[in-house]
Amino acid sequence: MANKSYFQNILVPVDGSRFSFQNIEVAADIAEKFNSKVTVLHVVPHVIAHPPKEYTQQVSDSVRKEMENWFLQRGKQALEEAKMLFAERTLKVEALLEQFTDPAETILKVAREKKSDLIVVGSRGTGEIEDFALGSVAEKVCRYAECTVLIVKGGRRISRILVAVDGSKHAQKAIEHTVQMALKYNATVTLLNVAQTIYPYLTSDGAKKIGELIVSAAAKHVKELKVDERVEIGRPAKIILDIAKNENYDLIALGSRGLNPAMSFLLGSVSDIVARYAQCSVLIVR
Repeated sequence: MANKSYFQNILVPVDGSRFSFQNIEVAADIAEKFNSKVTVLHVVPHVIAHPPKEYTQQVSDSVRKEMENWFLQRGKQALEEAKMLFAERTLKVEALLEQFTDPAETILKVAREKKSDLIVVGSRGTGEIEDFALGSVAEKVCRYAECTVLIVKGGRRISRILVAVDGSKHAQKAIEHTVQMALKYNATVTLLNVAQTIYPYLTSDGAKKIGELIVSAAAKHVKELKVDERVEIGRPAKIILDIAKNENYDLIALGSRGLNPAMSFLLGSVSDIVARYAQCSVLIVR
């Protein structure tokens, strides 16, 4: 596990908002610790150049051209500010400006082209034009990205990490990535399995014993640090969210997919719910 390279190519979409600056700070921390290459990307939405017909009927071509130029300049400024923040850490970055395209699709395309192994996005954007805000596309990026996605929802601190495990290969990858982050950040790690009693033949005690076996097996793969093991019974997404909130975890890590419903709980829908409603940052590992 320790010999493998993690987070070597990071993609950071930026929009100039204060939430975007949080993403940059977190990405810069990771880049420093993992000696990563960084690409910052700003996307000017396609609707700026191709607004709805009812809008074009009310606004002159010259005004629309002014708006296009304003958004382009704003994008260039966002990239320059991002480059300056990385430069303060003596980190070199590549800056890309994509004009008049779909933000989510462009982020996904650039991630593939750059062979990114981590995309750092925010849960919200500027909110000035909701459809354009970075946060409005974060969900799509999380769902369709081919690489790991970090959704930044808090500060830069990563001292307590909660990892949802279910015995699947995706959960194992989440553990591997989390361990590397924990070692770099000197963070504590809790492995959590949420057992369910949705099957008539499975008692609460039986479900908990299976959960304990899953967590114990996962812990045996972690050689680099000591982890806490925990099993709870209930609705997976709700339990994960409640524990992370009530016990002040800084990061939730989980796989993008899990085992099938007949075997365990960590389905894509759980990662979707956690990504959307968690109050701390979320790492969706692929």
